[in-house]
Amino acid sequence: MRRIPAVLVPVFAAICGAPGAFLPGSIFAHVSYLIGFSVLVGLSWGRLRQIPGPSRRGYGYIVVALTVWLAGDLLHDVLEWLIGPLGDVTPSDVLWVSGYPLLGFGLIKLVRLRAPARLREGWLDAAAMTTVLGWMCWQFFILPAVEAEDLSLKTVFAVFYPLGDVVFFAAAAILVLAPGSKRGPIRYLVAALAISLIGDIWISMTPALFSDLSRAAQADRYDGVLLTANSLFVAALVHRDAARIAEPDTTHEDRLHPARVVFLGISLVALPIFAGLQPFHSLVSRVSLLVSIAVLTGLVLFRFLLVVREQETIRAMLAHQAHHDQLTGLANRQALHAALDLALNRAADDGSGYGPVILYMDLNGFKQVNDQHGHAAGDLVLAEFARRLSAELRSGDVAARLGGDEFVVLAEDIANAEEAEALAERLRGLTAEPVVDADRSFRIGVSVGVAAAGDFDHADADGLLAAADRRMYAHKSLRRRAALPPGSPTKLVSA
Repeated sequence: MRRIPAVLVPVFAAICGAPGAFLPGSIFAHVSYLIGFSVLVGLSWGRLRQIPGPSRRGYGYIVVALTVWLAGDLLHDVLEWLIGPLGDVTPSDVLWVSGYPLLGFGLIKLVRLRAPARLREGWLDAAAMTTVLGWMCWQFFILPAVEAEDLSLKTVFAVFYPLGDVVFFAAAAILVLAPGSKRGPIRYLVAALAISLIGDIWISMTPALFSDLSRAAQADRYDGVLLTANSLFVAALVHRDAARIAEPDTTHEDRLHPARVVFLGISLVALPIFAGLQPFHSLVSRVSLLVSIAVLTGLVLFRFLLVVREQETIRAMLAHQAHHDQLTGLANRQALHAALDLALNRAADDGSGYGPVILYMDLNGFKQVNDQHGHAAGDLVLAEFARRLSAELRSGDVAARLGGDEFVVLAEDIANAEEAEALAERLRGLTAEPVVDADRSFRIGVSVGVAAAGDFDHADADGLLAAADRRMYAHKSLRRRAALPPGSPTKLVSA
């Protein structure tokens, strides 16, 4: 099927629905509506077959909902033709009502594909706003119908239709509030839901606004709005990016936009304002109001609790990133300096001991790995060496990566030079085994220079690091003169 531009679909619906506005109650207006709706449903089924991937199922529920609504219209006309004027409730109402949950379920499936595992905030915000609308539907539409009449089919369906509007509102809120792009098909879906809500309000007000029109003429005026809304659902399906709606959106966005705070605030104060402006004499009304306020307050408080926890998590993550190397997870230069300053202060206060000790390391053969196998292989070598280094350290030792292939270990609990050299020798042995990646292996070595605060009269952090760095390069020069391959242990006693 050749793709039809999405913008032409609502234009076609407007043309088919126009007779209902200008010639309400005429056979031509009703036939034009049915033809337009039938074409839209046929187009949606044809387009659905062309949509690949997981989004087809979500769109499938929407297409089934449209088909069910069309079947309800056709069944109503057939019954009216066979048996004459129908009552307030007909078998068509079953089909019309069943379309609401089908449509809502399809939209939710699309949103879950678009923003997997990131819907909690959207659900909570939508639930808070829907609670207000749900209570209003209950108080002003459902409860009066229940109190005024017996539990008849008319009363039951008078309850179902406002509940369907709540489903529409909830679906629209989730579409808008869920993470991800709001372009393309999403805009058509949100517009369709908004017009559907307006249409339902319109049909409720039509008897009062157009009391001089027959019931059929009033329905024809509503049919044009309904056809426009349904055409927007089909336009989303016809849109060139319809299948891409299921692609997860991983972009970061502000999850508590100021507009959300405003809407949540309005939702929170709406019910108490209603309680203050209108007295509720019925016990059921008062209980429903109190329950709704409690639910709404709980949702909003839980939402802000999540925001606080998220901010705490972000602060902790930023603090960790500020003091740790991103590739290896070891401490960075700033964290090492802070730890070394504290260790030197403790040693000065104690007035005894050999430490703290700095072991400065540089990988041998790392440049060749980077040049011959690429930076990905180099990163693998660095991460593996950092893992081995962390596993070798004692409790209380600090391992840091200063940048490139330079690593430092800060050890405080060192009694003498022999113990420091023994630790250095263990660190040299970390590269005895090559780094293996699938069918490749990389052999490297490590040069270690040792400097202890006990070797100096007045040691500071920069001086201790510089001394260990010089001794590390002396060790590297000795290795080069001896022409030892990477990974071979070589001792260099610290001066």
